[in-house]
Amino acid sequence: MTVALLEIGAVARELGIAPSTLRSWERRYRTVVPRRGPNGQRLYARDQVLVLRDILAQTRLGVRAGAAHQAAGFTAPLASSRARLTPSPQASLGARREVDRLLESVDGRLDERFAFNLRLVASELVKNAVVHGDGAQEIELEIELFADWAELRVRNGGVRLALRNLRAKRRPGGASGRGLEIIDALADGWTIDSGPIGTSITVRLSSIHDA
Repeated sequence: MTVALLEIGAVARELGIAPSTLRSWERRYRTVVPRRGPNGQRLYARDQVLVLRDILAQTRLGVRAGAAHQAAGFTAPLASSRARLTPSPQASLGARREVDRLLESVDGRLDERFAFNLRLVASELVKNAVVHGDGAQEIELEIELFADWAELRVRNGGVRLALRNLRAKRRPGGASGRGLEIIDALADGWTIDSGPIGTSITVRLSSIHDA
């Protein structure tokens, strides 16, 4: 079944707020992380819009934005980790090992399919950071495990990286191979924030996927 998705402009108009507010909330609180379309546009599912509507209603009652987001969607993670990896061909293996270490700490409470997808996404994110980073600074990998989803964040040093340049590498012979296709296929949503001193990619991965 195809799920209807709304672009950020449509969601902003429906809620009566600026698109910049939605982008700011996404970066700061991570409660609602939209999917990404083929051109990098933010795409929101209807249940995400309902969460945003609840958050907005709370803020209009005087609740601080951080508290409203916390009440709407935050739960404590089962486990979390932060690792620094040397930017080398072995970095993706280090990412998989970090995932395994974290999974061991939750004692098999997450299913094997989810564990496999988590290793794969972490590996591809780090591989992408090796390709596009400056090669001098360590790659930062952060993972938070929840009961039925996970959030991964990878940061690398380097110049500002446009999403269109990332996607250009996906063509035959491109350096980043199939990494973004894997992330697009498995993730519930992902974002990229890139500036003059580095790039951060955040992915939300659910443990429940259609067969």
